[in-house]
Amino acid sequence: MTRTSSSPYEIGRTDGACSHTGEPLVPGDPFVAVVVETEDGTLARADYSVAAWDGGARPQAPVFAAWRSVVPDPTARPKPLIDDGELMDLFERDVPDDDEERLAFRYLLGLVLIRKRKLVYEGGVPADAKHDKRGVMHVRVPGKTASGEKHPIIEVIDPGLSDERAAELAEQLDAIMNADDGSAD
Repeated sequence: MTRTSSSPYEIGRTDGACSHTGEPLVPGDPFVAVVVETEDGTLARADYSVAAWDGGARPQAPVFAAWRSVVPDPTARPKPLIDDGELMDLFERDVPDDDEERLAFRYLLGLVLIRKRKLVYEGGVPADAKHDKRGVMHVRVPGKTASGEKHPIIEVIDPGLSDERAAELAEQLDAIMNADDGSAD
């Protein structure tokens, strides 16, 4: 059994071995992941080969949850939780001008979409702190509309993020875009 932490709700990844037989679980192997409640009330994870599970092997502790999965290839690139189309959907949602958190998230998401070439940077207007005016980044979707015209310019408010706040939001975006699909968790 893999003990994950003192927090009762943090369940780790597979430890790579069948909890019943001790045999290694290798990439591509199907397995059964089980979360059990330990005597001290925390949750722990145990993994069973399908053969052991189907043969009746079960943990002694009460089972909190169980699911079947496949051991991931550790060298494979993780699948994003959200694809580019869903990122664009998030970006295109209206954001009220007074919602600082969502403005900041949308701004960074716009930068990510420019990097992924899902948006084209078309310039902008820098912030003017002296006159208390925010900056604006101009972007558009690449390509042409059905009528053959360029897509319209989208204005993205530059919220004037501090380096620290930008790093926090970038970490959140990274978690959304680069987390694995959870199939082995």
